[in-house]
Amino acid sequence: MTPVRHLASTALITTALVAADAFAAPPDGFTLESWPGDWGELVGIVPTGDGRFIAWEQAGRAWMVGPDGMASTTPLLDLREEVGFWREHGLLGLAVDPDFLDNGLLYTLYVVDRHHLLYFGTPGYDPNADAPFNATIGRVTRFTVDPDLAVLDPASREVLLGESIDSGLPILHDSHATGSLVFGEDRTLFISMGDSGSFSTIDVGDDTPKGWVSTALADGIITPAENVGAFRAQSLDSLAGKILRIDPETGDGLPSNPWYDAAQPRSPRSRVWSLGLRNPYRICLVPGTGNPDPSVGDPGTIAYGDVGWGSREEIGFIEVGGENLGWPLYEGLEPNPAYWKIDKLNVGFPNPLGDADCPAFFMFRDLVSDPSTNISPAWNPCDPAWLDPEDWSGPSVLRDWAGFRGPDYLDFGGGVGDWIDFTYVATQPVDERFGLRYANGSGDARPVEVVVADEVVAILDCPPTGGWSQWRIAPFETTLPTGTTTIRLRTVGPSGPNVDYIETRLRPATRIDPARSFTHAPPFLDYQHGSPGTRFAAFDAGGRGITVSLGEASAPVGGEAVGGNCFGSIAVVDDPRWPEAWRGVVFGDYIFQWMAVLKTDGVGTPTELAMFDQTAGAIVGSAFDPASGSLVAVRYGGNPVRITPPTPPCPADLDRDGVVGGGDIGQILAAWGTSGPADLDGDGTVGGGDIGQILAAWGPCTP
Repeated sequence: MTPVRHLASTALITTALVAADAFAAPPDGFTLESWPGDWGELVGIVPTGDGRFIAWEQAGRAWMVGPDGMASTTPLLDLREEVGFWREHGLLGLAVDPDFLDNGLLYTLYVVDRHHLLYFGTPGYDPNADAPFNATIGRVTRFTVDPDLAVLDPASREVLLGESIDSGLPILHDSHATGSLVFGEDRTLFISMGDSGSFSTIDVGDDTPKGWVSTALADGIITPAENVGAFRAQSLDSLAGKILRIDPETGDGLPSNPWYDAAQPRSPRSRVWSLGLRNPYRICLVPGTGNPDPSVGDPGTIAYGDVGWGSREEIGFIEVGGENLGWPLYEGLEPNPAYWKIDKLNVGFPNPLGDADCPAFFMFRDLVSDPSTNISPAWNPCDPAWLDPEDWSGPSVLRDWAGFRGPDYLDFGGGVGDWIDFTYVATQPVDERFGLRYANGSGDARPVEVVVADEVVAILDCPPTGGWSQWRIAPFETTLPTGTTTIRLRTVGPSGPNVDYIETRLRPATRIDPARSFTHAPPFLDYQHGSPGTRFAAFDAGGRGITVSLGEASAPVGGEAVGGNCFGSIAVVDDPRWPEAWRGVVFGDYIFQWMAVLKTDGVGTPTELAMFDQTAGAIVGSAFDPASGSLVAVRYGGNPVRITPPTPPCPADLDRDGVVGGGDIGQILAAWGTSGPADLDGDGTVGGGDIGQILAAWGPCTP
């Protein structure tokens, strides 16, 4: 089939290259080796465990690559006839089984060409035809390879996900689709999948520019309930915008997944591990985390990057199943005003209290609470516990900022004596406790009086909340008589806070099903588009989530801020052959063409953010090779680069205690029969020859 090639933003790439020329390559002592050959549109690489690699291109071919970086002359795999290759689609994910050297199992993740999807196996099929720029599906398939001969058996092909047009990953737009395949510590298989929404407009369903929702609905690729645009990322009944976890043997979801349904093991919710992602193009497993038993449901920590929309790129960690990472209600660490104000109903979740005055279904924003509040808002909005404004003078009705829980909020604007009235009905005298939900993004307190029956019963200071999309609860108490009472908020200064509602503590309130409502799980950090600016998720003394910028005293790590435009790669390096100062999470930006390291200490806690290479190229993938101790970076349109750490002054000192001795022999015995740092003689296997290297260097460590 004729490939329709992805066209990167030449202007952005050129700008980044000009800027990068002035900056340094990796730190002193690291060496960079460009692999030989003409690699074209390579998008990923994975080590096989014995010093070799499998590298694959977007169009659908994969090659076995030797330790010297030389690729096989014949592709190991050629799926070009089946793969839909255009824009950001193609063969983007590939993984080898943890026991690949024994069982030869290889897994692929790709977009299926629409012509192949509709006509393969019928008289209308033409192997030379393709149908790009149209609705189709993503697919996960498994093959068997002879690891020694590097020969793949085409007859071994097994479709694990996407065996039919109505069971695949929905491809509804030019972007935001398939991403990575990664094995967990328990040998379950993770799949990263984008929201399949528009990257250029606010997408709340139906056709958008460069989108094909109507075709997908007609074909059964998505259901009507999935016609919600970017909100697919928030729906448990869609595969889009998720990290999925499946059984690599069957493709079914795992019983230890958070929403597994034994009656429908292949349903979207049975396969979902976490939700709320826009375009999690690259993910990886953090080594040393997790439990090897898949029934425990602890497959390990996933490090991920999520490509941002208008302002922020995300880097984070998923430690447990069931986390909601927020998109599209959040971008980066903060609520996203563009999507928050959209009253989109989740038709997969009826509200049992819905009536003529309250929607029959929950809105998507009803189901996600913000960790910045000091009260969980995961309560039914139809309950009588929430008092909405009834009347006002001075404030304006707005929806410009995010995070509000009512239909909108009131902005006091400017004016002493402006007021908002709420109505409370009591069947008997009551000592009621209230909470005003407000936001104050200014730098000063904006106090308001609470007036009942012309008497000021409380003054609420309403101090700054950290932003206009950051909401807090200001508590107060008062005694109310039987009957209807008006509670008035009145400004005492030139302006007041933004007001959402007043909550009551004694009136009925129903918790939304915890299995289907969430507290936003923010990324560890976000970095802004353009100039450097990096922020972190943290908590204040009251246990409320806050956002702090790198450089502030409360920031969890130090270092230097980064800025970019399109996350491109992520890998974890925790290997004694790397200098301790450069171990951690290595991630890259495709547009700005750099790689940075979120450095970690000996127990994996991030400590510092540092630029590693500002001349990395248009990076689209990376992988750490335990056999050689090198990191291989994949650059779109360029050759892969092997990054090798400095040679240690005393290689035989495996435990780095300054002495070559018994502890180092223990390291050899622990790694016997494998490859890695203990392979001192470089023969590919830890064994007797390596003990000989230890004995030859016995004693104090000297270069």
